[in-house]
Amino acid sequence: MLLQTAKEEDLLQMKKINKVKIIVFAGLLVSMNIVLSRVLSIPVGPTIRITVSQTPVYLAGFWFGPFVGGICGFLGDLIGSLLQGYAPNPFISISAILTGVLPGIVAKLSKNRIGVPQVLGVAVVNGIVGSLGFTCIGLHLYYGTPWAVLYTTRTVQTVLLAIVNTVLVFMLYKSPLTAFLKRSVSADSVQRRKQHRAI
Repeated sequence: MLLQTAKEEDLLQMKKINKVKIIVFAGLLVSMNIVLSRVLSIPVGPTIRITVSQTPVYLAGFWFGPFVGGICGFLGDLIGSLLQGYAPNPFISISAILTGVLPGIVAKLSKNRIGVPQVLGVAVVNGIVGSLGFTCIGLHLYYGTPWAVLYTTRTVQTVLLAIVNTVLVFMLYKSPLTAFLKRSVSADSVQRRKQHRAI
């Protein structure tokens, strides 16, 4: 009975450790998103920014699933907007959430077998639904930007960023960083470290 209770306590402790580590890694990805989108972006006109800020959010979804990915997208948009002194646009927030949710769904459906087709598919769908969908609706409703202007400018941006994000996300996902993250948040690795210390 005591042994079973001890095992249950160990399991709960490992789950807590894993959650804390995921929160830490997710926080770093949100920070990267904010820096890339608000500091290192290149504004081109009133409705376009050249930035690879979606890359950390895509990775959050692929690494940690749709829930964490969606939260990273939302927090990046919310905090970034507040830091620049304006309220977030809810339609653009939906687009930001989708940026993290879509790769998480694809990762689950493909059982984490992520290749160029999966990454490109996520980037294309997110570009159509997010950038050319919700973001354009938000910009039109909130700022009155004409549809013709939105679609002629943002279509080129969406195509280019889909290609760039596909390359960056695929290279980073296939790098040793993914293996390091999986080892760091794995319950088995925590158990092995405990056993090693006990010896």
